[in-house]
Amino acid sequence: MKIYNMKIKKNYVYSGIFFGAVIIIAFIYLKPLLLKEKISEERPKEEDKIAWSVDKDGYLFYPLDRGDIKFRRDNYNETENLTISKMIYQSTRGNVYGLLVLPKSASDLLPGVVLLPGAGVSKESELELAKKIAELGAAVLVIDQRGVGETGGIFPTLDEDYVSFLAAKESYQHLMVYDALRAYDLLYSAPFVDPERIIIIGESLGGRVAIIAAAIDRNIKGVLAISASGLSFKPKGDAGKDAFLKSIDSDHYIDLLTPRKVVMIHNSYDKAIPVSSAIYSYSKAQEPKHFILINDTNCAHGYCDSMYDELVESLDYLVGIRSKTLISLPATK
Repeated sequence: MKIYNMKIKKNYVYSGIFFGAVIIIAFIYLKPLLLKEKISEERPKEEDKIAWSVDKDGYLFYPLDRGDIKFRRDNYNETENLTISKMIYQSTRGNVYGLLVLPKSASDLLPGVVLLPGAGVSKESELELAKKIAELGAAVLVIDQRGVGETGGIFPTLDEDYVSFLAAKESYQHLMVYDALRAYDLLYSAPFVDPERIIIIGESLGGRVAIIAAAIDRNIKGVLAISASGLSFKPKGDAGKDAFLKSIDSDHYIDLLTPRKVVMIHNSYDKAIPVSSAIYSYSKAQEPKHFILINDTNCAHGYCDSMYDELVESLDYLVGIRSKTLISLPATK
């Protein structure tokens, strides 16, 4: 019987022999790879930059073959059940900083989760959520998005970003999508991750980016969007600007996720994104999909502890985490 060795924030019953084979193998094989692929702190050369485009219908394109991912891993912290590493990986026009959270012991390949914070939220602020997910038996990579934390940069206004787009430069809005795709590539290359079970979770702005990234790369197995919605953009008749705004609107992409699963969790008291906006975005998604509404007057925006049960339910629905990590025993006589 293959089971995970980790704690879950509920009084479930565990049994069996716990093994650390996967994590041990991961560190044996990952460390040499990291040493070999020491990341440069310099910006990528011009010829190394990835091809991208936005078509006349407003769909962003990045190639599926994005090449080898260069990264560095350093020890960061650990808990009784988890190890936390600092990750730096090379993206276009700079490096992205993140935290990789892993269970200390597992006997099978782990599902992978890319966790994208909301606007202005650092990876450290998302670490507790990353830990909760990792404790369920997943490898979780949470990143600082552009303009935040160690990834840094000055996030432009939408008008400034559009000027870059007109000059045939990747906008920050598009770069965030590419960063998410490279985070997926990093987990995909990890020897302890099941490449068939990698999803993206995003909060608020991160949820919008997650949907677009998963629409571009159909190898991503699903999306969980928390307190997120699209832009509900309506064309204004300016072909260039309309194409740009469509290209950053997850409502324009969400129907492309099928037959992969999408889950949206939203609080009816969310003060930043009205629940009506989330429902509108959800209505554009195709099956299979799942919408979960929370009623928590103390939850202003983003993930709250009142969503924990729904988080577990969603992860089970998307990648079968609960069925992999929980073992039920018959009642003792």
